[in-house]
Amino acid sequence: MLLVRTTLNASPIHGFGVFAAEPIAAGTRIWAYDPAIDRIIPGAELPRFPAHVREYLEHYCEYFPESDELVLSGDADRFTNHSGDPNTVVEGVNAPTAFVVAARDIAAGEEITCDYAEIRSLKWPVLTAAVA
Repeated sequence: MLLVRTTLNASPIHGFGVFAAEPIAAGTRIWAYDPAIDRIIPGAELPRFPAHVREYLEHYCEYFPESDELVLSGDADRFTNHSGDPNTVVEGVNAPTAFVVAARDIAAGEEITCDYAEIRSLKWPVLTAAVA
């Protein structure tokens, strides 16, 4: 669940993106798993879904290989785009205890970004192969 005020807008990176609605100081927690909003899907369940649902989950989920779990954010967090120079960093390796913090100060109106390799997104083919 996003812990800071954000807006969902058109992104110069890709499609839609998550933007800070107010300044965010470096070190501020931006996202943390909340079972009332987010869903954990065991990796072993992925093959049981129809292909179009797997594609959706592979696109929008974060993957935690240590616990073999996918997290589907129930809010706009799933629209966070990749950057080679992200303004956030992931802390923790297991879905229920991991959280995202601002790696530096983020200005109001700035797009919030992450490194998909760091969040082990299934968007990266090598990770998709590891789950299949």
